[in-house]
Amino acid sequence: MASRPDRDGRLGRWLPAGVLLGVLAAMLAFLPARGVVGGSQAGRDLKAVIHINFSQTTHQSQGLKNVENILKAAADQGIRAEIEVVCHADGIRLVYRNKTELAPEVTALMAQGVRFVACQNTMRQRSITEADLLPNVGTVPSGAFEVVRKQQEGFAYFKP
Repeated sequence: MASRPDRDGRLGRWLPAGVLLGVLAAMLAFLPARGVVGGSQAGRDLKAVIHINFSQTTHQSQGLKNVENILKAAADQGIRAEIEVVCHADGIRLVYRNKTELAPEVTALMAQGVRFVACQNTMRQRSITEADLLPNVGTVPSGAFEVVRKQQEGFAYFKP
């Protein structure tokens, strides 16, 4: 008669715990590392589209500070950040040369590679020309469309 392992013996007692630990270890192995320098994010690009459609200078200033923080955190983790700030509707004020109070902040972020674009629909509705924008601000046919298109291209969406 063949001998069978005793369910109440050592094997029977520890087998379920061993299986559970093995499954948990396998699951943890597939989780991405977060917030760890040199983790799975190192060397990967971060792409973000920042949505500005509000006119309050204090709120816009906060949004630009968020962009600075994203750039700093990415650099600290060895990640290249590609950021586009889309300004439309009341947010056009951020890049409108005669209305913005934040030109130095916008210019400083541009110097760090952040791209700012203005919505041509909004510009047309408000009689704003490209010459009215801060230097080096690009334009897009539709700010809303640009935000959606960027998301489809893999850019993360952020609205301050």
